[in-house]
Amino acid sequence: MSGQLRALKNRIRGVENTQKITKAMEMVAAAKLKRFQKLREQTTPYVQALEGILNRLLVTDIPLHHPLLEEREEKEAALLVITSDTGLCGSHNQNLIEEAKKFLKSRSKTPFLVGVGKNGVNAFLRAGYTWFQDFADTKTIQFEFMITEISLLMEELFSEKKVDAVYVVYAHPTGGLAHRVTTEKLLPFRLEATAGTSIETSSPYIMEPSPEALFARLVPLVFEAKMRMIFIESMIAEHTARMNAMYQATENAKELTDTLVLLRNKIRQAAITKELIEIVSGSKALKL
Repeated sequence: MSGQLRALKNRIRGVENTQKITKAMEMVAAAKLKRFQKLREQTTPYVQALEGILNRLLVTDIPLHHPLLEEREEKEAALLVITSDTGLCGSHNQNLIEEAKKFLKSRSKTPFLVGVGKNGVNAFLRAGYTWFQDFADTKTIQFEFMITEISLLMEELFSEKKVDAVYVVYAHPTGGLAHRVTTEKLLPFRLEATAGTSIETSSPYIMEPSPEALFARLVPLVFEAKMRMIFIESMIAEHTARMNAMYQATENAKELTDTLVLLRNKIRQAAITKELIEIVSGSKALKL
């Protein structure tokens, strides 16, 4: 009996230690989530300003062309898969991997694969796929550098006609703590005037440099800004999933601790009852 109580006591202590760890990880994930939410808030005005300039160019009668806008027959494609480097975020990575595999099965020819995140990179290597380029174990300090490098890589593959389309699989926040896994076409880049945007065109505007030169410089900037928002949203979805997973793990640890404490109390009570019965029985035996 004492051995059983000792084992339960050790298990309760282990569960409580695990609960402390999951609670700490939940708080860390919440802090990182707030940081990336703030980064999205800071990035949004910049993206809107770029789109505002672009909208002004799109309503002009000047013919505007750019290599990233070229529509052509889709013979080769590239797929960017964004997962996380670390785990403990529930089914987040698995959902992204399944979505990417579903896309690959729908293609007659395997696209150029570009992977972000150790979980996705390793999963596809185990499945027998080869990465054209991968970015794993990327530190937070390298976040902006990675976005720029991947944007330039996508532009290079498309502009040099190595691929005719570029797709991305990532997790898109849908509000609150929810997100959905989505596949989006990045290139050829489609430019449309924002719906509902009122642009004053009655006053003449002098553009320096020329609208053509401005457009040529603006399209890559808008594309990179879009890529940045995709990565920021991916990080928000990842930390949201991790925070939820750690919260659930903490709650499960609490329930398990309560169950084990109740079991320990029952065993202890049974041991005390047994001892009392033995004492009473011995006392009666002495009286006889």
